[in-house]
Amino acid sequence: MDNTLKLNKDFKRLYYRGNCIPCHNVVVYAQKNKLGKTRVGLTCGKSVGGAVLRNRAKRLMRESFRTLSPRLNGSFDIVIVARSRISGKKCDEVLRDIKYAFKKMGIII
Repeated sequence: MDNTLKLNKDFKRLYYRGNCIPCHNVVVYAQKNKLGKTRVGLTCGKSVGGAVLRNRAKRLMRESFRTLSPRLNGSFDIVIVARSRISGKKCDEVLRDIKYAFKKMGIII
């Protein structure tokens, strides 16, 4: 995952103009881009827990995105936000939520 969103303005653009799909464990924001590559950003607030829990949540989201990335239909900017409920979840539960959001937005085939 070398194509990451890092700038605050990119995150804010997706929060205000991107499509938003809330799921049980995550909220996914996405918008088509013209760069020819998909960029992804992961956020995890303190409501999730301490640093160990936040890092685990980001690993789960990153792995779920990596699993789904070969099926992407075009180039997008995507932000995945962890909800506080993600603590203690397994990878397949997070994957199911992200897959549902991507299908609903038409990001994956």
